[in-house]
Amino acid sequence: MLKIKEYGEVTQITMGAGDQPIYLVSCYLVDGMLVDTGCPHTADELVNFLKDKNLKFAINTHYHEDHIGANHLLQKEFGLDIYAHPDAIPLINKVHELYPYQELVWGYPVPTVVLPIQDVIKTDNYQFGVIETPGHCNGHISLVELDKGWCFIG
Repeated sequence: MLKIKEYGEVTQITMGAGDQPIYLVSCYLVDGMLVDTGCPHTADELVNFLKDKNLKFAINTHYHEDHIGANHLLQKEFGLDIYAHPDAIPLINKVHELYPYQELVWGYPVPTVVLPIQDVIKTDNYQFGVIETPGHCNGHISLVELDKGWCFIG
């Protein structure tokens, strides 16, 4: 299940498995950049939605399965570059063991190769500062666009 909501130039894509999902997660599309890729259970739906959206690259804010779930399909379908904090990369390249509830709710992500993120990410129209925010987990980042007042925290 996908629910789409527009906030000016930002598209929020909220997803959950099934008709009455146990848990929802969102990713965001802005100016060709996808912030997080959702959970494995909804990866096919997300990729289908993004087919005509001029997607240029994706950012994983951290390595948890509900934020990296469509990485492999996005790379397969679009040849997409995906970026993450260097501390998160080994955990995305080789996904850690999950608790049974995690597999049930989100699914098990396919390991993917991602690239180290830089201090600044530029799209055609915006510039995002990359801030380390390790309170949730090691390798967690937030993206800040100061001119617009946007902060994507993952």
